[in-house]
Amino acid sequence: MDIERILVPTDFSEHAENAYATAIELAKDFGARIELIHVYDIPNLSMAYEIAFPDHLTEGVRAAATQKLRSWEEQATDEGIAVSSRLVFGIPERVIAEHAEVSKIDLIVMSTRGLSAIKHVLLGSVAERTLRAAPCPVLTIGARSIGAKASDA
Repeated sequence: MDIERILVPTDFSEHAENAYATAIELAKDFGARIELIHVYDIPNLSMAYEIAFPDHLTEGVRAAATQKLRSWEEQATDEGIAVSSRLVFGIPERVIAEHAEVSKIDLIVMSTRGLSAIKHVLLGSVAERTLRAAPCPVLTIGARSIGAKASDA
């Protein structure tokens, strides 16, 4: 498999950091570039409750996410990996799949939190919906990987 472009969707959680570390190692092995993407969707909540969020709130979210993306970019750059990032408003799994298709992504590496059975039935997960919509392979990194040691397995 030839991997030149790896997409890493992030919510900046510890789980996402673990997936990013995996993507960095894969990028080193394949000589690939990484594309980070953070999809925010605050207005989805506002539509459900008919609340208008003030511009300064969404700008605050965008500014904080932009700062985090820059920090993550530096991490890859320090490892000698070409990296770029995008901050996009929308429905995460749709934006991720569309970006993967348009940008000709070879692999998506993302975290999954392993929601409880009842939450999973009711809500599903971004990772699961991305798996269904993605035009390329998706490598999901489970929560058990965080802090796990070989002796824990």
